[in-house]
Amino acid sequence: MKDTGVIRKIDELGRIVIPKEIRRTLGIRDGENLEIFVSSNGICLQKHSRLLNYQELANKLCEIAYDIMNYSILIFDREQVIAAFKNEFKHILLNTKLLKFLENRETYESVYKENILSEIEESYYYVIPLIVSTDVVGVLVLFSSQPITEEQKKFLNFINKLLINKIDIL
Repeated sequence: MKDTGVIRKIDELGRIVIPKEIRRTLGIRDGENLEIFVSSNGICLQKHSRLLNYQELANKLCEIAYDIMNYSILIFDREQVIAAFKNEFKHILLNTKLLKFLENRETYESVYKENILSEIEESYYYVIPLIVSTDVVGVLVLFSSQPITEEQKKFLNFINKLLINKIDIL
């Protein structure tokens, strides 16, 4: 464990403040969930992704969508791709454009080819935030070389609802 040189007191309710510079370094945003657990030599805090519990299901859905329907789908948590139709896309991080859709809770559809994800050539996009209860836990992205069809939108909305229902039961 790295020593930061920062010491904080615990208040009467057991709370501590994580310094802004540490939050910024680790990419911890206001309102974000942290997982708390005990290790052999202390208490650990770790960013929590509700989607990671369903990574296997999300990957299967992306792979099936590609294999059967030739749909290119990526599923992001609040940080990075957690499921993709191909392994080569699993390294992509959530960028500022997608973060904007996520934070504004807005669905987005391209009217022309654009480059929302720099790792992918210009495409048409359909983007849906993944909202469980009142928390935005991620974003689903479908991209294509052709304009997005109603069938593709319905399919991505189906995956969205399936994941929401699965996560919400937890």
